[in-house]
Amino acid sequence: MIKLNIINLKSIFYLVTALFILKPLGGSAQAIEWGSPQKIKNKNLFTQIIGETSNGLYLLRCKNSDFSAEVIIEKYKSNLSQELSISLPLAVNGLVERVLLVNNELFVFISAKNVSTNTIDILAQKMDENLKNVGGPSVICSFPVAGYLERRKIQVKTNAAKTMVGIMFLTKGTEANESKLNLYAYQGATQQIFGRQFSLESSHKEVFLTAFDIDNEGNAYVLLDYPKTVEKGSVDSRAFFLYAYYPDLDKMFAYELGGQDQFIEELGFTVNNFNKTIAVFGFYSVAEGKDVNGYFYNRYSIITKETLLRFQSLVQPEILEKLLPPKSEKFTQGLDNFYIRKIIPRSDGGIIVAAEKYTRVEQRYNYYLNNMPMEGVRVIYNYDDVVLWSVNSDGSIHFTDVVRKKQSAVGEIGNAGVAIIPTQDFVHILYNSDLDSDGNVMLHSINYQGRAEEKVLIKNTSFNISLVPSEFRQVSANSLVASTIRDKLFTLVRIKF
Repeated sequence: MIKLNIINLKSIFYLVTALFILKPLGGSAQAIEWGSPQKIKNKNLFTQIIGETSNGLYLLRCKNSDFSAEVIIEKYKSNLSQELSISLPLAVNGLVERVLLVNNELFVFISAKNVSTNTIDILAQKMDENLKNVGGPSVICSFPVAGYLERRKIQVKTNAAKTMVGIMFLTKGTEANESKLNLYAYQGATQQIFGRQFSLESSHKEVFLTAFDIDNEGNAYVLLDYPKTVEKGSVDSRAFFLYAYYPDLDKMFAYELGGQDQFIEELGFTVNNFNKTIAVFGFYSVAEGKDVNGYFYNRYSIITKETLLRFQSLVQPEILEKLLPPKSEKFTQGLDNFYIRKIIPRSDGGIIVAAEKYTRVEQRYNYYLNNMPMEGVRVIYNYDDVVLWSVNSDGSIHFTDVVRKKQSAVGEIGNAGVAIIPTQDFVHILYNSDLDSDGNVMLHSINYQGRAEEKVLIKNTSFNISLVPSEFRQVSANSLVASTIRDKLFTLVRIKF
């Protein structure tokens, strides 16, 4: 009898162990909630989800992807049913630069020409929960019309806590080989923390702005590059910098990136508000025109302003072999054409990087029009594999992972690419398995120890479904709201992880 009990206890132990091992990596199943399908009205094909408060979910609809004019603003209830839909009410004749939730309040940021002062004014207009303007717009900054660059977007964004607003834009300089970098920050949306202008020794046509952000302390950061005078082919012809402005010191720090043997091909940065650091990561080649097979990782202290780490390394061949397609499909032996989509800070000072392979190919073809031979050009956009890097605080690689996919389309379409959502325990990547009507929505999840799992999240069975990866918003620590096309109708979806 005693022996039998021991056997039964062992059996129970093995059963529990087996159940634990067989438990899905992602834990509990994802909860999916659908909104009501809608016909797309007046060719408003593009959607921008602003965010969600206790009062509802807010989003923009527009015919163009820049959302600068003829914008529709909509409010949805928590169950994703539409409550309001109106043309965005602008009190002044100008361009919409951004619509943001700041301290859970809705603000529209507008740029407009002031003919009486001959300036470009940037204004903030508050709206209430019923999409009505509260008072009139407030001018929060101005600059001379002579310096305005029409094709340069004025960047407006909040910090991670959504309590501050940062504004960054480039203007013309007084000399041909000069431009001005303009930085502003506000407590809330209108109380100015600082407004500063910095000279760059390059024409605005030669300055490339990669990224802009502000931290929860109100410091501003810009990743940019411009030409430097060097002998062609000897070193990288572009100078790359992280500019960091600290208003408490009223000082701009310029951290130069790269080195003598680095030709930087792609880079990005992230603010770590937890451990007060800035992390810059990128890919490089060792010579112009060579395969991209190296990476660098720099980290800077927000508190001391010191450089904590400057790390660079060639990627080990066995790691490249794992990340790249089979040799029969390779055009290069490196990370060429991989673009950084997201950098996620780790609490220990490391980062997780997601980069997607993206190429644009032009194909020429012949056709006849009224019996006359003609030549046309079609552009094919390819969104392929996604590589994931977990990088330790010392720059070494913790683990790597790859999401295998091939997405090709003639012309740019919204259902290509990926949506990346970090939660407390996982990084989730959502994408469409195919860009036609027969595809599924896939979910690739990886935990912070490198264990990955892939599955069909939404199966194309009773309805056709396509996620729009560029039109999602992470609305909480473990949930997102995204646009989908469901049976050819616009439909919102909420996914909880």
